[in-house]
Amino acid sequence: MKQGTLTTKGNQVELRFERRLAHPPEKVWRALTENAELSHWFPARIDGPRESGAALSFVFPGDESPPTTGRISVFDPPRVLEYTWSGDLLRWELRPEGKGCLLVFTTIPGDRANVSRDATGWHFCLDNLEASLDGRPPAPHDKEYFSKLTAEYDSRFGLGAFPAFLLGPANRVAADSLKLPGVEAYVFDGADGTQLTLCHAKSEAASGEQWRDFDEYLVVLEGTYVLTINGLEIQLGSGREFVIPRGARISGRYAAGTRTLHAFGGRAFQRAGAK
Repeated sequence: MKQGTLTTKGNQVELRFERRLAHPPEKVWRALTENAELSHWFPARIDGPRESGAALSFVFPGDESPPTTGRISVFDPPRVLEYTWSGDLLRWELRPEGKGCLLVFTTIPGDRANVSRDATGWHFCLDNLEASLDGRPPAPHDKEYFSKLTAEYDSRFGLGAFPAFLLGPANRVAADSLKLPGVEAYVFDGADGTQLTLCHAKSEAASGEQWRDFDEYLVVLEGTYVLTINGLEIQLGSGREFVIPRGARISGRYAAGTRTLHAFGGRAFQRAGAK
């Protein structure tokens, strides 16, 4: 099964992938541990000795920012490799099956809010690991594919979903009012002329530049929203909030799976079917 699965463990979640590979554990082990092989599929170069307890550095090619760090907790060739990476736990297990093996990869993400995005990234990496082992070239990064796959994981995992009682068709924002393909939105009107809007990005999406004659309160519930206000770009992650003053020149970009809440000091949107 190529798709990852999700299990809740206390306050954490665990991602699990299983891939049946037509290659012996020894060959796959080299692909998991040697930088010459990792370069074909893993997102970073791993510096440090390959032994239990060793400290690791993860370096992204062409990135001048400081390396991220981790540590090997289990090194048992060619069966089990386990290490941390920037707060995430990664465990690789190889189980012989005939002339090949079963690869079981599990990871406990440090940030639950980005689990769908993480699942997409590891899915892509494992596809390229298989390609490398088979002697095929790696697939290039495809933005549209990543957006679609992230949205699929978001839907399968049941994360980032507003409850059904908030998603009645009577409150759905009209597409020609929202003008943001890939985003579903639901609006609720206050008695004082204000509005509260819930937005869920099913894929990557971006709004055009706009001005409003009322204040806006923005909260990112899950995912990543990039706000550009008067030419200044601000990246807002899960839990971040921002007050946008009236008259500001703004636009926004959603990562796939992102959910936001907007409170407007006026009426910004119309419902589908409203006259």
